[in-house]
Amino acid sequence: MRRIIFNRVAMGVLLIVVCGGTVYAQTVDSLVNEALRNNRQLKSLEQRVRSAGFKSESVGYLPAPTLGIEFQQVPFKDPNPFNQALSQNLSFSQMFMVGGKLSSMSEAEKQNVPIAQSEYDIVKQKLIAEVKGEYYKIWMNEHHAGLRKDNINILRDLLSSAENSYKVNKASYSEVLLLRAELASYETDLNVLNNQAKSEVFTMNNLLGREISDTNIEVKHEWKIDTLTQSKKELEDILLNNNPSIKKMGSMIRMNELEVYANNKELIPDIMVQGMVMRMPRGMILTTKSDPMMMDGLGQTEYMYSLMASVTMPFMPWSSGRISSKEEQLQADISGLSLEKKNMQGEMVAQLNSALTKLESQREQSRLYETQVLPLYRQAFEAQLSEYRNNRLSINLLLETMRTILNKEEVLAEVKMNYEMTLADIYMMAGIR
Repeated sequence: MRRIIFNRVAMGVLLIVVCGGTVYAQTVDSLVNEALRNNRQLKSLEQRVRSAGFKSESVGYLPAPTLGIEFQQVPFKDPNPFNQALSQNLSFSQMFMVGGKLSSMSEAEKQNVPIAQSEYDIVKQKLIAEVKGEYYKIWMNEHHAGLRKDNINILRDLLSSAENSYKVNKASYSEVLLLRAELASYETDLNVLNNQAKSEVFTMNNLLGREISDTNIEVKHEWKIDTLTQSKKELEDILLNNNPSIKKMGSMIRMNELEVYANNKELIPDIMVQGMVMRMPRGMILTTKSDPMMMDGLGQTEYMYSLMASVTMPFMPWSSGRISSKEEQLQADISGLSLEKKNMQGEMVAQLNSALTKLESQREQSRLYETQVLPLYRQAFEAQLSEYRNNRLSINLLLETMRTILNKEEVLAEVKMNYEMTLADIYMMAGIR
């Protein structure tokens, strides 16, 4: 009986990583694609991009024309504006902005589209990294829970054997108590890990655009860490050309440059054209300073029209200062944005190099744990099993080795998780999937 249990213990520990979970259909890429389709924040930013496009189109239209009607000199004693007004005027006016002002303002406003697109891409890349992070957090908690389930099964077999041996005075009561305590500890840890996995599922559901209470997320448990295919130089080039935050800064600089061009066109006068039709229901009334020449107001209805054109004079000294000051402000903004962009590029390149160094360290650590550390501990455990079987090793040392193997398995899982999250951060900085 004890030999059978020992064999089960050995097999269980050796297969802790291999059988830590079941292969499920939901890969990290499938969940990333679901998030890109359904994430609520991403959808709202899509509408902002559309809004920016419509706004840039609206700037290219002329100001609204003005239509006016006027009743002149209506007497209080007979306040009928249609018959008693001295003159009834209908006017129509339109402001024309010449010299390419509208097109230059429209070009500047169009830069809000790539700015809004860059903001969308920033959130998109961040979302991809967050989904991957939550995916591997769920995997890690479930992986750790699976390790404990395996150890719980092993401890239950050991406890059953110890209790049977105690009944026939072949095992001590302290050994039984120790196994019960160890079993209770693993069961408590299992409950905590299951709750942690559930909490990560809630966060994942929000990223995916699902109902928060949906628990139908199953991660893939058998996978290999991804490989970075680009070189450091290639990633730096991609980052400088593709990073959405850097592209946003470039669009903001371009928009300010176009605003400088549009602002300088404000020195070109605008033209106002107005036409008026006048109706005089009592006829034309004439007066002079000397002899009054006034009709009795009972004449025939007269119709007249008038045309007017006016121009603004923005180049006058008391007005042009507003335009020159605006240009200085925009030039200062361009200078500040250019320096900020260079600083951002330097910081991101430094972060990229740091992440690449960390990634290589995590890959090497994962390799050493899988090829050297864990195999040696498993061999030690097999040797201890043989010694324990021959009553040459205490249960304490056997349990300590089990805990050590569990700890090393967890370290390996956390290294793999951190590797994938570091890789996701690198892709996020570079602006690539």
